[in-house]
Amino acid sequence: MASGIHAALRYVAEDGSTGYSIAAARLVAAVRDAGVEVEMAGIAEPHRGSASTWVVHSRDDPARAAKASPSAPTVMHLVPEHLIHVKPATGGPLIVHTVWETDRIPARWPPVLQYSDGVIVPTEWNRETFAACGVGVPIEVVPHVVCSPDSSAATEQLGIPDDLVVFYAISRWDERKLPSAAVRAFCEAFTAEDPVMLAIKTGHLAEMTAPGGWRGSAVALTTAWRVASVLREYPHPPRIQLWVDEWDDSRIAALHARGDCYVSLCHGEGWGIGSFDACAYGNPVIATGWSGHLAYLQGSPWLVDYDLVPVASSAPASYSADQHWAEPRLDHAVELMRALAADPARARAGAQALREAVARDYAGPLVAERFLAALRSLGVL
Repeated sequence: MASGIHAALRYVAEDGSTGYSIAAARLVAAVRDAGVEVEMAGIAEPHRGSASTWVVHSRDDPARAAKASPSAPTVMHLVPEHLIHVKPATGGPLIVHTVWETDRIPARWPPVLQYSDGVIVPTEWNRETFAACGVGVPIEVVPHVVCSPDSSAATEQLGIPDDLVVFYAISRWDERKLPSAAVRAFCEAFTAEDPVMLAIKTGHLAEMTAPGGWRGSAVALTTAWRVASVLREYPHPPRIQLWVDEWDDSRIAALHARGDCYVSLCHGEGWGIGSFDACAYGNPVIATGWSGHLAYLQGSPWLVDYDLVPVASSAPASYSADQHWAEPRLDHAVELMRALAADPARARAGAQALREAVARDYAGPLVAERFLAALRSLGVL
């Protein structure tokens, strides 16, 4: 792309491999494919001890030559708290593209969002929640863009035997995502004699309080320790593979391609990129039957029964006891895991309709059209 190209808007998003970052990159690519130039930007925290404030910076992306004018609209695909850092650095209208995963948004969000020109969320469930919690600016719904499944993914790099039924998850290890529930349900469902495996791609450290509080052993903060603490409760636990190293997109694709069933026994999702992408690969998804991922999983036979309970979290800045999320019923998850392992081919055949639906309804051109229509509706484009 030649230098000096004028971008119609600026899009600020996280760097890295979070759900926010992945969703943002896909949407920007789709909008560019639709013929609209976008400046992709990130946000940088000042160095400790620096007197400077947070700054918006150009991201390292193939279209970085495209620049938006100071008065161009900015879409901030971040948690609303960053609005106070982004707004002073941009001169035009500011739209917050965000998401939440309980039945009430954090109490500090509505007054912060009032300083924006509008909000974009991925689901009607989120729009209703935001509006019910006092967000007074206009709210538009734009779903996320589906991935393009990699048919050439090198599954052999994972080293998983061909004769195993593979349940898998790609997730942070935290209180909301609750991968420990998937480990426990898997151990309740199977033993070492069963030809199954649970494969988990996560990080090295658990992003939640260690048993006994933060003053406990450093080892107790690792995800390996968390898995081991569950496994030692079972005399003959089934195979579990834990990966905590950094992966590129090709290896993530290989796990989706090799996996037989994605598992998400979370308390709640705003959207759920992992289960969304699993659908695109034609894999059945065993998931808690509540929250944002029902936008594309509604009607699935693999939804886990749950109870709606008050949120209990060690992150009080975002979560509070007046919020609720789902507590998945592990006995039902066990039942679904066993049924799928008994006939994985039938489960995969049943997942094809969902695969076709997400490929159709969340294709890049369609989502880009909805996004641009939302910006026009908000009066910023």
